[in-house]
Amino acid sequence: MEPVTLTVILESLNQKMVHHLIVVPSEIAENFVNGKGAPRIICSVKGNPEFPCALNPRHGKYVIIASKQLIKKNKLLADVPFEISIRHDPENGLRQPEELEAVLDQDEIASQAFVGLNDGYKRGYIYYVNQAQSVDSRIKRALEIAAKMKLRE
Repeated sequence: MEPVTLTVILESLNQKMVHHLIVVPSEIAENFVNGKGAPRIICSVKGNPEFPCALNPRHGKYVIIASKQLIKKNKLLADVPFEISIRHDPENGLRQPEELEAVLDQDEIASQAFVGLNDGYKRGYIYYVNQAQSVDSRIKRALEIAAKMKLRE
């Protein structure tokens, strides 16, 4: 499926955990829904580099949760229209960073434990590695994950 480009607004919420949402119109969101849960998508804001996210079901709508980092990076303002592009994520948010892949390739026990995790846990570990700025930090985090996986066995 080709990316879908649409104009949306950032909606503010007064809640503890979620502060801002981007509502995706139902007629567009329905093209991405493929069962229960939050469909994984690839998103681009204002033509900037793509990033993985989810279309979260919330009160009968589908929304993208906008982090403070996303808002700041893209200079988004509440109730001011902006353009996003979304497309299916063929890897379901599970594209491993090179560092994690290399560590798991060298450690069969950790690799088997990682494969046994549900997709949400895998995405969490992938996110943790990807958030490190330097290669050395990503390697260190990948090794931490491998050690945790061995403890699960």
